[in-house]
Amino acid sequence: MTPTDAPPRKPTNVVIWSAVIAISALLLWKLAGVLLLLFSAVVFAAALSAIGDALRKLAPIPRQLAVLVSAGLIFGILAAIIALFGWRIVAQYEEIIGRVRESVHMLMVFTRSQGWGQALIERANGAKVSDATDTLAPLLGSLLTGTARYATYGAIVVAGSIFLALSPERYRDGVLILIPPAQRAIVSDFLTRSGVILKRWLLSRLIVMVALGVLVSIGLKVLGIDGAITLGLTGGLLTFIPFIGALMAAIPAVLVALTVSPQIAILTAFMFWGAHFIEGTFITPLVQDESVDLPPVLTIFSTLAFTVVFGPSGVLLASPLVLLIITAIQVFYLEGHLGHPPPEPRRRALPWSKRRPEIQPPMGG
Repeated sequence: MTPTDAPPRKPTNVVIWSAVIAISALLLWKLAGVLLLLFSAVVFAAALSAIGDALRKLAPIPRQLAVLVSAGLIFGILAAIIALFGWRIVAQYEEIIGRVRESVHMLMVFTRSQGWGQALIERANGAKVSDATDTLAPLLGSLLTGTARYATYGAIVVAGSIFLALSPERYRDGVLILIPPAQRAIVSDFLTRSGVILKRWLLSRLIVMVALGVLVSIGLKVLGIDGAITLGLTGGLLTFIPFIGALMAAIPAVLVALTVSPQIAILTAFMFWGAHFIEGTFITPLVQDESVDLPPVLTIFSTLAFTVVFGPSGVLLASPLVLLIITAIQVFYLEGHLGHPPPEPRRRALPWSKRRPEIQPPMGG
């Protein structure tokens, strides 16, 4: 029997497979939050593995022990920071919040003194203070509930990441056994590359966060802004979120500076711009290679898309998710389907570096 003489598929089979695909898609959509927690555990496991690999270069210890030591180092450093500077940081945050409220009050007074501002406030009269006061208690209740929920999620992610980092081969083999034998090699290649890219991305983001936190703290200290260290720490942590994090960090600092003077607020805004200019021009090209460099437009719109799909948590993991999607396209489509060779890892060209001209062999040589 030739392929053209093969019997057509039965309508019943088509209906069954269509139903299976539809149910699977619906199940994945319902479990989007669980999948995001799983991916968070994978990212944190990559961080533990990267630190463990660095420890194993310093001392010949088993990989499982290196992972446990890495987790102990991370939580030990956090505990030490909280013990030594926790109350000071909390006090500075309270002062910052007070300054922000004062700055917002100043802006409201200024707005009311302007004709266009008065008209704008009159249009917004629908939002009554009494209504806001009535909803304050439910908001506080939801805040406490949300804090407890996210603390539970955090504990699940940490526990899962430690188990993943302790025995990654076990879970890798569990994934590969579900893949048809003909496709296992390419899927294994994808998993290997994904792990390497996540480690590179995490390392580059960590260096950038520390560098930017130091730059912002120094800049705010020079400008005489209260809570400079805390605001700098906040700016460094928010740098984990590309583009959006920079804006989120600059707004409270500018509002605090506004309580000093409008000129200082403008200088603070320029200082943040200068710090991010230094980071993007000098620091990032030194620590980040092209395999983890995302175009700005792709970063912005992917962050928006994952925020719509996963909620606020999608903002934090948008960049690594996009990196894995790009890796999947490279491995399965460009290389597996089109036959393109894998890209050679190379570091981004520095802005001040010049490409050396290639030396041509002499004629007749």
